[in-house]
Amino acid sequence: MGKFADKFKKHYKISLIKGLVLGCLVFVIALGLGYWYGRAKTLSWTRQIVNTIKPVRQNNLNFKFVFPLLGYDFADVKPFYENHALEAALNNYIQSEYKNKNAQSISVYFRNFPDAGWAGVNQETQYHPGSMLKVLIMIGYYREAELDPSVLTKTLLYDQKTKQEADGLDFALPSGLKVGQSYSVEDLIKSMIAVSDNGAETLLLNNIDRKILNDAYTDLSISNPDSYSGDYTITPMQYSAFLRILYNATYLSDMYSEQALTIMSQSTYKDGISAGVPQGIEVAQKYGERIDGTTSNVQAVELHDCGIVYAKTAYSICVMTKGEDVGKLTEAIKNISAIVYGYVSSH
Repeated sequence: MGKFADKFKKHYKISLIKGLVLGCLVFVIALGLGYWYGRAKTLSWTRQIVNTIKPVRQNNLNFKFVFPLLGYDFADVKPFYENHALEAALNNYIQSEYKNKNAQSISVYFRNFPDAGWAGVNQETQYHPGSMLKVLIMIGYYREAELDPSVLTKTLLYDQKTKQEADGLDFALPSGLKVGQSYSVEDLIKSMIAVSDNGAETLLLNNIDRKILNDAYTDLSISNPDSYSGDYTITPMQYSAFLRILYNATYLSDMYSEQALTIMSQSTYKDGISAGVPQGIEVAQKYGERIDGTTSNVQAVELHDCGIVYAKTAYSICVMTKGEDVGKLTEAIKNISAIVYGYVSSH
């Protein structure tokens, strides 16, 4: 009986060891299969995400042998760069402005240039751009200057007809140009951008190469106002593309991109984005305003300011607003600029 028991115990131990070994083997195989399955799934998912990154290139057919790159559309990769903490801070402020009835609509789009980090609140809401599109006219002239630099020294006469056309714009401020005097294209660009002179804009627009301007709208995937029916609108995210191509010098040459942003940094409008950052921080910007109604019955005001802030980390910020009180909208843009600058500075 003792021998049988010993034999049984020995057999049992051997069976137990075999079972444990087999179990461990099955576990290791299952773990390995699970790892490789998970890795395959992860690689497949990563490949799908990466494949959504597409180059954005010029759409015109002016070139035979090159296809210039403007940037990249990150598509499904965008969520990985989205700054939720900054978005929350911006959204909290915007909601407080709504609650206090200081604005009907506020939209923000921020982009950090070094790492492509971004944040947005209502960034795809449409607004009337107002004077913001003057930047496209400037870009059009610099594109023409790349083919013929003499276009910038060409002089244009500011006549009575042009004055009447400029003065006929809704709520237009008087132009600083004098009737009967000629101005160089270069000086007119500075007036149009730095002081947002409507006379300079009208004179430049009447003399621009329309094909080059139309190509610029096409290349940047922006609807052309000349072929647009109804009210022309744009989003903060769309407008930020203008800032990005100038900063990266991917549409104009290095020299003309630098020249364009230099003029934008000389803007006399200091109440929006510039007011929200410390003195000494340079801002290349363009503001725009749209008023609905009449001079005696203003129904709504749209005020926008978009630019590049040259802090330790350069970033673009575009704020578009709508409300009844331009003073409150100005304050909102300043405060939003301060929130963004504070966040970027502390991170």
